[in-house]
Amino acid sequence: MKKTTFISLFIFAHIFFIVLQIHKHSQIIKESYRKQKNEQLKNELIQKKELLTHQLYTLKNRSTIQEFATEQLAMKPINLKQIKKITANE
Repeated sequence: MKKTTFISLFIFAHIFFIVLQIHKHSQIIKESYRKQKNEQLKNELIQKKELLTHQLYTLKNRSTIQEFATEQLAMKPINLKQIKKITANE
């Protein structure tokens, strides 16, 4: 009787360890997919940051600002004759 109990306990322990190995392997695969997804998101955000930085530098460019002012806002260059000096009376 003791021999059959030991054999059944031995088989049960091996089956339990096999199930644990399968569970561990599935967790590793799940974490690997999550890591891959996060790295892809990180790369997309880095590209978006670079694009926005490039747009910022383009918008800060003096010629771009001047072009926007003349075309969109209908502004014209100012002449020196149009400038008036204002004195403060204190």
